[in-house]
Amino acid sequence: MNKMPLTNGEAERAPLTKGRAFLLLALVILLVEVIPLAYNFVTPALPEIAGHFQTTAVGWVITLVTLVLAATTPIMGKLGDIYGKKTVMLSASAVFGLGCLIAAVAPNFEIFLVGRGLQGAGMGILVLAYGLIRDVLPRELVPVAVGFIATGMGASTILGPIIGGYLIDNFGYTSVFWAQLAHVAVAGVLVALLVPESTLRVKSRLDIVGALILGAGAFVLLFGIGKATTWGFFDTRTLISVLGGLVILGGWLLYERRPAEPLVDLTLLFHKPVAKTLAASGLVQFVLISHAMLIPMFVMTDRALDLGYGFGRTALGVALFTIPTGIASMIAGPVGGHLSRRTGPALVLVVGAGALTVGSLMLAMMHDTTAQVILGQIVMGIGLGAASSALPNLIMGTVPATSQGIAGGMLNLFGSMGSAVGSQLAVAILTVPGVLVAANHLTQYQESGYVYAFAALAIAGGLAAALGLSLHKHRLDADALVAADDAPAEVAAGR
Repeated sequence: MNKMPLTNGEAERAPLTKGRAFLLLALVILLVEVIPLAYNFVTPALPEIAGHFQTTAVGWVITLVTLVLAATTPIMGKLGDIYGKKTVMLSASAVFGLGCLIAAVAPNFEIFLVGRGLQGAGMGILVLAYGLIRDVLPRELVPVAVGFIATGMGASTILGPIIGGYLIDNFGYTSVFWAQLAHVAVAGVLVALLVPESTLRVKSRLDIVGALILGAGAFVLLFGIGKATTWGFFDTRTLISVLGGLVILGGWLLYERRPAEPLVDLTLLFHKPVAKTLAASGLVQFVLISHAMLIPMFVMTDRALDLGYGFGRTALGVALFTIPTGIASMIAGPVGGHLSRRTGPALVLVVGAGALTVGSLMLAMMHDTTAQVILGQIVMGIGLGAASSALPNLIMGTVPATSQGIAGGMLNLFGSMGSAVGSQLAVAILTVPGVLVAANHLTQYQESGYVYAFAALAIAGGLAAALGLSLHKHRLDADALVAADDAPAEVAAGR
């Protein structure tokens, strides 16, 4: 097959029956599912991990994954453009598997974090999956397929806590890493054997220096946020770390003007629809990862501690509260992808982000009974599914085909940054009213801390909804301008 893009920037597609197309999509989703499982398997195990390694820095188990993912995703996108998306996806899967192995056998917390970091480096497969299905599947199936990939995560939200909880309760935290290793190995082999490679190639160079500066800035910033709970929010060390991280990130933006092929295309970044989509991605992922961390901690808290919340659930018992979210997300994702073709993805983002706002407020104000929390979880699932399916469709509809790799990398970069900030900020907010130390020497949080944290998620969801409204208005204005002036080129350029 031809290894160069067609003249319109599209990949050369082999004819596919609908059944074959959905089989390929299912295999790609199976491989992509390792990403949410790296969170859903691990979050219920955080108390055991903290106890095993005798550490209070357990938040870095989540933060490090998202931080490394943020720095490496744009590179993965570019490598996919250069060498082929399937080839790079399988290489990333191997790196992820190595991280699973190291985390499972790690003798200390430092080596354990190395394994988690490698998992994060391998999780760039998501941006490659978006590009691969766009290049391989028939065009008319792509919007729905993107929705399935974005919220095929719902399956892991259902099965992840059940399988992970059972493994943790019966075999300890290491078992979830062995399970992840088996999963990525089997899925990788199936993709290697049955999924075709994209024919689209784009000559490009890697901005390694830009990735290192970005990673350093994000690490220093998040280190300051994470230490705020120990040092104090206005302690000099906290302020120096936070401001230092921001300065490094500002320097990164200045540096990105220099390379001929930067890590982030600032031309795209300063294009208003793209910038708004990227900001919305960061906000949605902020909500997603924070919510995924807060719920297991909330429901596993022992009622006997008389803190005003908690249900004393085991790791397996967490599934009762996360399965409704997964079911709602699995339904809302493909439906959102379908509606994106009819109403435009911006309006789907508004609905999804609005549901995140409502669901977060419900969890903040109504969490005394199991039924109340499950109802809030269902609304959150609708929001996560709809918003997650809208964002990749938004970015793919905004940039040309030859920029899909880097644009997808930017989308996931901003999403990963939102996740990394969320994993640290959520814990920091929990500590604002003060913390308690239970008899088992584990830190416990005040009920008001959870109220504040869920309220913060509601604010983030509201901001994402506002961005969606702005994007929808831009689309309507652009359509009107095309009709009035017959100037599609100017509209496409955002003029």
